[in-house]
Amino acid sequence: MAIIHGLADTEKRLLDKLPKEVKSIDDMDSVKKEFKKQYHSIEDKGLRNKFSRWRKKRQILKIARNQNTSLHSGTKGEIRALDTLSQLDDSFHVLCGVNLELPHYVTYNGKRSLKSAQMDFVIVSQKGIQVIEVKNWTDTYIFKNRENGGLEPHEQVNRAGRVMWISLKEWFGMENPNVSAVLLPIRGNMKYSTAYRFVAVKDLVNIIPWIEKKKEILSDDDVEKIVKKLKKHVTK
Repeated sequence: MAIIHGLADTEKRLLDKLPKEVKSIDDMDSVKKEFKKQYHSIEDKGLRNKFSRWRKKRQILKIARNQNTSLHSGTKGEIRALDTLSQLDDSFHVLCGVNLELPHYVTYNGKRSLKSAQMDFVIVSQKGIQVIEVKNWTDTYIFKNRENGGLEPHEQVNRAGRVMWISLKEWFGMENPNVSAVLLPIRGNMKYSTAYRFVAVKDLVNIIPWIEKKKEILSDDDVEKIVKKLKKHVTK
């Protein structure tokens, strides 16, 4: 099993919106059910009881409002991806929710506009570094994102891969860091784009064999120092 570092970024953002009793996305239904049971067990008489019922109902609504949202969907997608990536053997490190910021802006697509990136997962092993962007978008959401001028998923991971490449170069003086930018659409509704020819598009079925077939290009020492540095930037 792969060595996992950190917590999926969307899951942390979702949990931050929920009562502390919800420890993971899988707890949402059971905790809501328990809160409802507690709510109905409190007698609706007296100021203290009424306040307790109000607080319990507020917690129930907090969970309900955060179910079936885009953040909830994104969290489910990232968890499915992490379940798959964890099937790699223990020579692979999977870093979750990596946030990197360069000390200066760099040029991207002719504009000096790139400085930071959030990466859903970064895999480090002797087979190089893979920066992975997970998307659990419906076809409708993809259309709305384009209509609203949102950043294309391919561009998101392309930018992230560029930030990773520059970071490794500046941290360790690597001449040409072997960084792969990978888009992982959970629903399989995003395809390879020639506009982003260095972005690989994989799914949950072929992502593992694709990574495992790569050539070994990093030493154990390289892997150790890269993981040690990136661990400082994972979501906790």
